[in-house]
Amino acid sequence: MLKKLLIPMGLVSALGASTAMAVNLDGLTAATKGTAVIATDSLLTTAFTAGSGANLGKKYYRVVNSGNNMDISGTIGVGFAIGDQLWIRYDITGGAWDGALTASMATVVSAGMDAIAQGGQDGASSVVFSHTVAGTNFAQTDSLKLDVTNLGWDGSSALGVTVATYEKLSDATNQTNSITSKAGTVLVGATGVRVTAAPANETAEVQVLFTAFNAFGTDVTADLGNLTVDPSTAATVSPTGAVDALDGAAFLVADAVTIGATTSLTTITGDFSFGTWSVSADNCTTATTTFKVASGNLNAGLTAATSPSSNFTGLGAAIGGSLCMTATGKETIPVAGPYTASMVLTAVAARANAQAAIASSFGSILHNGTTVQLPYLTTFADYNQRLVIVNRGTSDATYSVTFTSEATATATAGTAATGTVAAGTTSSIKVSDIVTMTGLTRTAATIVIVAPTANLSVATNQVNLSDGSTDTVVLL
Repeated sequence: MLKKLLIPMGLVSALGASTAMAVNLDGLTAATKGTAVIATDSLLTTAFTAGSGANLGKKYYRVVNSGNNMDISGTIGVGFAIGDQLWIRYDITGGAWDGALTASMATVVSAGMDAIAQGGQDGASSVVFSHTVAGTNFAQTDSLKLDVTNLGWDGSSALGVTVATYEKLSDATNQTNSITSKAGTVLVGATGVRVTAAPANETAEVQVLFTAFNAFGTDVTADLGNLTVDPSTAATVSPTGAVDALDGAAFLVADAVTIGATTSLTTITGDFSFGTWSVSADNCTTATTTFKVASGNLNAGLTAATSPSSNFTGLGAAIGGSLCMTATGKETIPVAGPYTASMVLTAVAARANAQAAIASSFGSILHNGTTVQLPYLTTFADYNQRLVIVNRGTSDATYSVTFTSEATATATAGTAATGTVAAGTTSSIKVSDIVTMTGLTRTAATIVIVAPTANLSVATNQVNLSDGSTDTVVLL
C-alpha cells in the first residue's frame, strides 16, 4: 500500500525564486522544464485514498497546485481549422488525479474544452478532452494547458505526464494514431538530508621521528577532514531545482530527522590508542567532543568512538565536524586509518521513510620518509652483525634507530643509533655501535630514514666469528 503526502503548499512559494515553473513540454531540457523536487525523507505516514477512478484504493501524497506551479503547458503542435474537432489526452504516471477534473481546467489558447470524453475521475490517471474549434483557426504554436487543483503522487517514482492530440475519439481512447505526443516530468523525489564527507590525510614528519606534523616539531594536531549533514540543494539534485519540504518552505534537516545528543549518534572506528581524539566544529581549533573511556564515548579497546550527530550539522556555509588528534610532541605517531564513520539519523515523528545508517570516511595518518622494521639485532660477542644502508639518491639521508626489546632486556642507543648516509654511498654500521644491551644480547628495532624508499636498500649482515659463516637478511 502506498503512502501519503499532504503538501498544503503552492510549489511556487515552495521553490521560491528557483527555476520552478509550470511544466512546459516544448523545447526545454529535462533540467529546465520546471520539474518540482520533493524531499522524500520529509513525507508523512498519514494517507488519503484516491476516489472512484481506475486507481481506487491506492494511497497517494497530495500535491496542491497553488500558484499554478503544477500547470502542464505546451503548444498544440498541429493546426486546426474552424469546425475541426480534436481530442486531447493526458496520462500521468506515478500518480492520479486528486479530485475530479472538469472541462474548463484544460484550455487551448484561452478557450476551455467542451467536455470530458473519458477518464478524469478522482483517482484516475488519464483523461480525454474533446473540443470543437470555433471563432478562429488554431495555429500549431497556440498554447495548450491543463490547470489541476491537486495531484496525487505515489512517492515512489517521478510523477510524469504525456499529452497527445488525436483526430478521432476511438484513437484517443485506444492511444493509437496520435497526431502529436509530448512527455515531461511534473515532480520528482529526492533525498533531502545530505551527508558530505571531506576526508583529509595528515603526514607525520620523519625529520622529527614522527612526533609532529612538521619538521619543526611544533604542529602536533591532525585534522582528518570533516563530515557535514545539511539539506540537499538545487546544485546537488537532478533535475536541478530547489528541494522542498511539505510546508512549501525550503527543506531543512529538521523536517526529516531529529539530531540531538542522544537521538542520533555517529560512531567512528579506527585506532584511538594514541594522542587525544576529539570532534571539532572549527577545524580542530577547539574541541566540541573529546573521546574518553571514562566519558563513555570511547570503547575499552580504543577502537570505536561515538559523537552526537548534531556535531556534524552544517550551519549555512559552516562545516559540520572535523575529526581531530592531538599528540604530545614526544610520542611516535603511528600510521593509522582510514577512520570510518557510521551516522545514525533518527526520523522525526510520522515520517514515512526511516533514515538508514550512513557510512562515510575521514582520512588517515601517514608517514613520509622510509620506515623499516628490524626484527632482530644482536650484540652477542661471538657474532659480528652489521646494519647495511644503501643510499642511491642524490641527497644525503639521515637515519635514526629506536628499539623494542624483550621485558628482561634493556636497549640503550649508541653513538651510531643516528647518523647520515651520504648520497650515492653505502654505510655498513656495527650493531654494537648502534645499541648496548643489558640483560640479553638481542632486540628488535625500527629504523627511520629521511629519504624516498625507491632510493634505499636496507639489510643486516651477520658473521659467525667461530667459523666465518655469514647470514644476510634483506629488509628493503
